[in-house]
This record gives sequence, C-alpha cells and structure tokens, in this order.
Amino acid sequence: MKKNLVAFVFAVLISGVFGVFNAFAFGGRAPQVVVGSIKYYGNDPFAFPGFETVDGLVYTIKVSEKSSFTLEEIAAKQGNLLELTGKIDKSKKNGFNVLKDGIFVVEEWRVISD
Repeated sequence: MKKNLVAFVFAVLISGVFGVFNAFAFGGRAPQVVVGSIKYYGNDPFAFPGFETVDGLVYTIKVSEKSSFTLEEIAAKQGNLLELTGKIDKSKKNGFNVLKDGIFVVEEWRVISD
C-alpha cells in the first residue's frame, strides 16, 4: 500500500514537471482574440500600423512567420472592425515601434464589419 502511494505521488510530481516544461517550451498560453481597428502611429517615413482594441488597449502588430498573409493585407483593412487571433509579446516593452501594451503577433484575422 505504501509503495503504491509513493509511486502515485512520484507520478503526479513528474507529470507536473513535464506539464510546466511543456507550457514554457511551447508558448505557455492559448491564442488570444482581440477586436478593434488598425491605426497608424509615428510620422512618415517612419509610420507603422498598430491595433487599438475596443477595450482601449494599443498593440504594435506583427505577423507570425508561419502565416499565409502579410501585414500589408491586414493594414489595408484600416477603418474596418477586425478580429485578430494570436499572442501578446510583452518581452519588448520599449523600442522604436513598440506601443504601450506590447506586440500582438497575429496568427489569424478576419473582418467583422466594414
């Protein structure tokens, strides 16, 4: 009985360690969905597209490297209400083109309304 309990506790601890490792190794978070619109920030020739959510958050937007679309395609929908799915990268808080709430790396997007 005691051996079974020790084996069970050991198995739970090991699975927990692998679960934490998996979370850090593969991004650790499920994709997030934000709704808002494209806004341009900066001045020419250094203007860049950002994303302002309906909640008032402001992100620099980047496109995931594995995407089948470009940042220019999303930026062309300025003036439309968009839904973006992706991950927020807050590791680069300061930078030339980094807006106050971080960088939103877009994996999928769609137009909600024109």
